[in-house]
Parts: sequence; structure tokens; C-alpha cells
Amino acid sequence: MNEVDQLQAALDKERLPVTPLRPHQVRGYRDEHKRLEEIVHAPAWVEGDRGQAMKRHRSLAQMLADQAPRKTAAPDEVKRLADAVLSSHIQPALLPREIMRRNPAGAVGTFIRQEQGPETKRAIQQWKRARWALDPETDDPDHTNLERFRPELAPPDGASTFMAGAQIPGHFAMTPKAKANWPAEMPQQGTVESALVQVQRREKKKRIRQPMPEAQKEHLRIKAHERIAAMKARQETERRG
Repeated sequence: MNEVDQLQAALDKERLPVTPLRPHQVRGYRDEHKRLEEIVHAPAWVEGDRGQAMKRHRSLAQMLADQAPRKTAAPDEVKRLADAVLSSHIQPALLPREIMRRNPAGAVGTFIRQEQGPETKRAIQQWKRARWALDPETDDPDHTNLERFRPELAPPDGASTFMAGAQIPGHFAMTPKAKANWPAEMPQQGTVESALVQVQRREKKKRIRQPMPEAQKEHLRIKAHERIAAMKARQETERRG
């Protein structure tokens, strides 16, 4: 018999409610029960549907008797078993917050198999029964909220949980430790030149023209004269023809 079975047996032994009402529900039903009781026991000359009031009065009385949370007679044992169920059966089935938020491949199927599985649902139900049996009068809205116990993947150094293949991948960011150790003399663009810096360097080189050697100038002059002579010869041939 595992911890879930032991916890269920301990709660069933005391006949504690399987689906306990919340404190605000209990207060609302008790107020309605009291109001209906006044109608049921009112004098005959007071108008009202006593039959329907009596029916609803009995229904509320039965509901409060069956489902209103009650304090357990063995709080130490119930708390021990509830903590064991949470740590051994529920938390291992909960997907981390980052997986639930970013939804990588396979997250939906794993959620259905684990968190929505029948064994996990049964463990959650018994854990919530135990929580209400330990403190039935609390008004804490997170008294049975399991999201408080969902694990996290966030590393202790505060690094980003970037997931490139997820539906919501997030943003890559430096850790606080990396930022603290960033060298003060490091250039703004980092150790690798950015595309902007490379383009600016090429444009600067284009603007700075080196003097042309005399041999290159003479070669260009000869080529220019040859092109002019060839053009004149072609024009003279066309004129005579």
C-alpha cells in the first residue's frame, strides 16, 4: 500500500468528505439554511412555499453534513502522509513552469499523460482532502493551489530559459554573473567586429586614394592614344566608303 492508499484509508476511516466545500461555500449555505429554517417554522399566516423551502432546507442540511470540511482527529499522521503524497506522487508529475509557459515539442502529450493521468488525479484529490482536514476554516485562496509547488528550470544564476525549438522560445540573455565579469576595456561591439564597423572601415579605405605610379600613368596614356587613333581610322574608312 503506497502513500496515496494510506492517506485515503486514513481519511475514509474518519468519514471525512471526499469533495470538501470551500469555507465561503459553507458560510453561504449555512446562511441560506438559516433563512429557510425561518420560513419553514414561520406561523401559518406568513406567506411562502413551505414545501419547497422544506425540501431545500433538508438538501442543504445533508450537503453540509456530508461535504463541509471537518478537522481530522490525527493531524500528525495525515500531515505526514499528505507531505509524502505531494513529494513522491504529485510533484514528480508536474511539468516545470518554463515548460508550461514555452510549450516545447512534446509538452502537451507529457502533460496529458502525467498531470492528467488517473493516478496523479487520485493523488491530488486525496492531498486536497487532507489539506482541508488539517485546516478546514482557512480563508487562504491558495490553500490547495498546487501551482505553488510546481518545479522550475530557472538556474540559480538567473540565466534565461531560452528554448529555440519551443512555441514561445523567449530571448537569449546574459546572466548577472556574466554581466558583472564583463571587461571594462571591452569595445562596444565586443571582441568580434560588427557588420557596421566592417562597412565603415571599407568606406574609409575607398576615400583614401593612393598616388598612381608613373609607369601605370604612362601605360594608361599609351592605351588612350591607341584607342583615339583606332577611332579616327574607323571614321576615315567610313567617310571614304
